[in-house]
Amino acid sequence: MCVFSLAVISCVSMAQRAAESNPPAKRLLKPAGAIRTSNVDNVGQVRYLKDTGDYLFVWKGLDGRTVQATYVPEWKAQVTLLVSVRRESDNTWRYLYTLRNLPHSPLQVTAVYMLTNVQPLRVWVEKGWRFVGVVDTYKGKAHEFAENPLVEPSSPLKPGGELRYQVLSEYPPAVVDCFVRTDAPIIRVPEEMPTALADRLPRGFEGGLHGYTLAPTDSLTAERFLEQWRVAIRAGWVTDKPLARQLTKHVEEAVEAVRRGGRSAARDALAAIQKLVDQHQKHIEPEAQALLLESLPYLVR
Repeated sequence: MCVFSLAVISCVSMAQRAAESNPPAKRLLKPAGAIRTSNVDNVGQVRYLKDTGDYLFVWKGLDGRTVQATYVPEWKAQVTLLVSVRRESDNTWRYLYTLRNLPHSPLQVTAVYMLTNVQPLRVWVEKGWRFVGVVDTYKGKAHEFAENPLVEPSSPLKPGGELRYQVLSEYPPAVVDCFVRTDAPIIRVPEEMPTALADRLPRGFEGGLHGYTLAPTDSLTAERFLEQWRVAIRAGWVTDKPLARQLTKHVEEAVEAVRRGGRSAARDALAAIQKLVDQHQKHIEPEAQALLLESLPYLVR
């Protein structure tokens, strides 16, 4: 696997430009569970600060005085992750990502993860960041891209900034979870926080933004593709609901044909999908187009 650093990644496809025209649809989301606020075991309190969106941890210190610590949640960041996929002449797939930290985001982004265990053939990333590798996370293996600690000054993705990176793989795209880490301030207090309070803090990725993107998979099956297509629909990657229903009908036909070994019927469904994509591109995000025009044909081949 080769890693290249580029000052500027210039080979951006038309599909990627279309993705960038509507970034709010790809905004990563805060975790489902918020930090619980209340009195905690007669030890202290956790309060939510409405003005800032931060959390205040309060307890009695060893000397009897009140100790306060402010926790800034990583999910306060405002981040989008866009991706388009194109097949190369050698039957590999090039994944073109754009990570954006939106202008009003209060935090800097320090790393991004896409869940996949597939080693890339090549990676390109803009100067100041690096491909760490396929790493272990609490949800499984993932591609990790992070700021490069060897670059001075440090290069986190600042509010209003964007990072482009590419992955070349021999495998087609699948819908995967993605996460980002930020430079949210770490709580610093003059003494250790009581365990009952510390247990309210999110652990690792649990406190960060998350969402869906595309990454290579070496385990694509008809059943998994259908599940992933439904995730794509829920994620809003087809913006017109009647069109989403039409596409899903043809996807189900293609998947059922693959299960039965009916390649001819599967190709008919693919032709119907291609026609709908050609007619309604503006309603179909590049991520959904990649699933329909790259991953599904890979199953039918």
